[in-house]
Amino acid sequence: MRHALVIGKKFSGLTNFLLENGIEYTTLTDIKTTKYPDKKFKRRVLCDYSSREKVLETVRDLLEKPDLLMTAYENYILPMSWIGEDLGTYTIPVSAAEKCTDKYLMRKAFALAPEKISPDFYEIKTEDDVINFAKTHDFPLIIKPANLSKSLLVTKSENLDELLENYQKTLKVVDKIYQKYAPDREPKLLIEEFLKGSVHSVDAFVDKNGVPHVMKEIVDYQTGYEVGYDDNFHYSRILPSRLSSEDQEKFLNCAKLGCEALGMKNSPAHIEIIMTKSGPRIVEIGARNGGYRSRMYMLANGIDINMNALKIATGEMPEISAKKNEPVAVLELFPHNPGNFVELSSEAELNELPSLEYLSIKVKPGEYSGKSSDGYKATAIIILHNSDVEQFNKDLEFVKNNVKVITR
Repeated sequence: MRHALVIGKKFSGLTNFLLENGIEYTTLTDIKTTKYPDKKFKRRVLCDYSSREKVLETVRDLLEKPDLLMTAYENYILPMSWIGEDLGTYTIPVSAAEKCTDKYLMRKAFALAPEKISPDFYEIKTEDDVINFAKTHDFPLIIKPANLSKSLLVTKSENLDELLENYQKTLKVVDKIYQKYAPDREPKLLIEEFLKGSVHSVDAFVDKNGVPHVMKEIVDYQTGYEVGYDDNFHYSRILPSRLSSEDQEKFLNCAKLGCEALGMKNSPAHIEIIMTKSGPRIVEIGARNGGYRSRMYMLANGIDINMNALKIATGEMPEISAKKNEPVAVLELFPHNPGNFVELSSEAELNELPSLEYLSIKVKPGEYSGKSSDGYKATAIIILHNSDVEQFNKDLEFVKNNVKVITR
């Protein structure tokens, strides 16, 4: 029986998939993030991820050596590459993993691509760095962490005063947010051009030869700014895409160039791109599948993301042909006004929608519900799907117009 090592922490969608396919697994659980470090659990080994040496020492002491490695989380891509290099298993090369988990290194690699595929940027360490970049670039400008995920601490500024205010605000909380979500990473901040255009993403699987197999099904986003929030997050993710066939072709080529520029192999890829007037520009590439993608692509297209990730982890070729084309939407809800969570408006009606596939409220009544730019995650997640396009569109409009996070 094959044995998988799940790196970092357990993701039930992945581990259930492994067991269903006759693959035993052990989770190499991060000792700093687990709630129960003193308890013994089946299929769990605790690991200190603070250094390469500590990670490899733990893996070398395992009673059963794994023959494949998988993870669903950004923080554990680089440790997975260390383990794969040490064991000789199929996994992303260390140099590529470093680029995929540090946007500064990623942007430097993109700058060497045969076409322009990403925005201008600079690593900022002082307020003078912020001011100097602003002198040579037009507003709005973005400040973001180089090595966090989920739009945490990403801010958009329309003028210099706002830019400096956002920079100081970020400095006050950056250590706390890294300690919570990436305790083994050094905080690093970038400033970069704000790319004007529509936001999209696509997933891919890069085989053992470094060839990217980019899926044709592009996901369209709406950002918080686009729907009236003073916050930069992905409000909705929707399939199928409304991009023109010409733009989709350019988009998929850009995604391919990005994966190649990073030197990726043996890895899933999640590519976020903005379609600007000058063409597609990559926001980032993660060496993992995108959030919610296993559900989205299975519901919309009948494509098994987990199976393809498994194929890549064992040196096989992926199978990414769509079997259907139905609409799916994932919506992340944040508060317009941060405060103590009260309820979701129209929750009863939401639960009766024919297209409702999934609803999860992440914050309990009375708990604080905050903005993504302040380091908080979504208060609620909604997934809609329906083979009836008219009904889907009707239900999606209901959610957008009526379902809000109520705080006090």
